[in-house]
Amino acid sequence: MENSSSKVPAPSINDFIESMTRYHPYVLAINEGNYQAAAELEIARSNFDPFIEQKTKSRVSGYYDGTNLTQRFTNPVEDYNANVFTEYRIAGGDFPAYEGDYDTLSAGEASIGVAMSLLQNREIDKRRTELRNAGLATAQWEAQATSMINSFIYKGVNEYISWYESALQIKAVQNLLETAQEREKALSTRVEKGDLADIVLVEFQANLMQQRLLLAELTQKRDSHAQMLSFYWRSPQGDMLSFNADTPPNNIEWPFWVGDAQLIALRKALKQHPELDVLQLEQRVVQNKTALANNALLPKLDLQASIARDVGAGSETLEGTETKLGLSFSYPLGNRKAKAERSQLLSKQRELGHKFTSIQQSITQRFEQAYVFWTQAKDIAELQSQNASLARRLSQVERTRFDAGDSDMFVLNARVQNEIKAQIKEIKAKVDLLKAELMLYKEAAMLYDMR
Repeated sequence: MENSSSKVPAPSINDFIESMTRYHPYVLAINEGNYQAAAELEIARSNFDPFIEQKTKSRVSGYYDGTNLTQRFTNPVEDYNANVFTEYRIAGGDFPAYEGDYDTLSAGEASIGVAMSLLQNREIDKRRTELRNAGLATAQWEAQATSMINSFIYKGVNEYISWYESALQIKAVQNLLETAQEREKALSTRVEKGDLADIVLVEFQANLMQQRLLLAELTQKRDSHAQMLSFYWRSPQGDMLSFNADTPPNNIEWPFWVGDAQLIALRKALKQHPELDVLQLEQRVVQNKTALANNALLPKLDLQASIARDVGAGSETLEGTETKLGLSFSYPLGNRKAKAERSQLLSKQRELGHKFTSIQQSITQRFEQAYVFWTQAKDIAELQSQNASLARRLSQVERTRFDAGDSDMFVLNARVQNEIKAQIKEIKAKVDLLKAELMLYKEAAMLYDMR
């Protein structure tokens, strides 16, 4: 932690969140996950990279001394599981009759061709499934990262406003305590002059001690929250930062205010909640795997066609253009593995469908619960504000009556204690309203969106 920054003023909420999302190692680690997911997508794309092959075959001893060199360039194509290829072959020496297909004219043979699937692997194959699922995995990780960062921001901001609550309460108690200490001096003077019984001063000082104890407890709570905030607030180098915990900012720049327009936007955001996105993307992954399992149940029928021409001198039988067409067919009997895999994946689809419904209902229920809490928090904040105002007026009136000799210290102390409690509750109610607004944004996953 950077101790040199201990006197730095407390950040606003916006600066605090920016620090968390840009510099905190937890968020940086999540961002690395995005890079890894993007790399997986690039790896899947590499299955369709063109490639070059070269083969050489020579007879190094024996009656025949034929040598054959073959170079082939292959460019995979996604459609039809196809490969487009070009090939160049050149041979020299003598070949036995059963290896005559290695022979070429003196300048070699050039050919071009295509290979594709007509049944199994025509619509989908392992490479295309991996590519599609890698793209879905990237989007899935972005949704998961959004959910994780939202939860992280919620914890940090909740800690911030808990510190803010304690700091405001301390400020309120300190103001009352300063006033009370001035009154203590006046009472001491009256006791010394004999105008007031000593027990009245003792009773007032006992009440004053209660206020000091309350201040100490609030200070302990404030400093604890401030210490925890240093875990979330980071420098551009990623170091933990501390700040002047004694003075809350005049304006925390609260970004999560809730009104009618915000409520409409938040409810709309529930339909694009990252938890739902993760499940929907998982459903698409399983659908792709199911399609691949269905593909495995098809017969395998592959076509390869090419055109070749030899150039140069040599046997007349190698002159002219050759057109080659080949078909290969296979089908495993039984195919129990593919059938079992398809059955398993269909069950997985149903499972994810049930989970989606459950999570969708859970998200809606959590938001509506947060909405009820928010509406109640608004009412309580208003009532506590009125209560604090009345308590201040009663305390002021009671002080005036006491100074005029129309009241006693017991009643005055009770009024002062009620004033302190009312102010503390007023501050708590206002901060509880902030927490209720924060919860609405959190349940809608609208604290941060990286999708």
